[in-house]
Amino acid sequence: MKEIKKFAVIGSPVKHSLSPKIHSHFAEKLGIPVSYEAIQVEKINFLSSVQELFEEGYSGINVTLPLKEEAYKFADSLSDEALLSESVNTLWKQDDSLIYADTTDGRGLIKDFLRKNIELKGLKILILGAGGSAKAITPALLKNNPHSVVIANRTIEKAELLLKRFSSLHDNLQTMSLSDEIAFKPDLIINTSSAGILGQGIEFPDNIFSDEAIVYDLSYSAGNTPFVDLALSKGVKKCYDGIGMLIEQAALSFEIWTQQRPDTELSKDMLF
Repeated sequence: MKEIKKFAVIGSPVKHSLSPKIHSHFAEKLGIPVSYEAIQVEKINFLSSVQELFEEGYSGINVTLPLKEEAYKFADSLSDEALLSESVNTLWKQDDSLIYADTTDGRGLIKDFLRKNIELKGLKILILGAGGSAKAITPALLKNNPHSVVIANRTIEKAELLLKRFSSLHDNLQTMSLSDEIAFKPDLIINTSSAGILGQGIEFPDNIFSDEAIVYDLSYSAGNTPFVDLALSKGVKKCYDGIGMLIEQAALSFEIWTQQRPDTELSKDMLF
């Protein structure tokens, strides 16, 4: 009988996470015996909790908000992408007992764009928000040759930090305040804020939506997210939530841990 591999996702809150369902589906399809749990871990207890999990025999750990930057500081060996974004969503231990780390968020987003036939080359991209999620995906976006990327945030100083960090990757990265009127017509609008899902008001610049724009919300829910509903009400025809990115980034983590790439053909109906 094959040994059961133990995996988990940690975060706060984490009870709502779909990762256990996604990884269990991957494991079942590939015939790999796996247990995968969602474990509540507070930021203050991150170090002791992760060390304890690895000591208990967990082979890999996914990290969600608000712990991705803590995981970045914790790891012994970081992938190039994790170093660049200062964000980690995947941890594992190898034979030398070091803790290795990667972020699959950006690559997962790009894979979902490819699945949806969204070609980033030459697009004018607007990112709403400058928090951890924006930091995790921006390098991957810039590496796919868009015309420009504008990061809009309520606190412009936070957006400027991302500009300073990533400007060497692209010569047309800009920032703006969410309260400013937009001076261009975005081809792709990516919402990285979870304000709508958390029941808070969604702030955005005037006139960002158009019939030709594509809207992608990193948040997801069983139905439409508030931001997707808002975009649809403004006449946007191509609107997507982040469930595809969630599945693709999970598949990349699963492949790191098991060396097997799962099929990512998963419907919302299977998860909610």
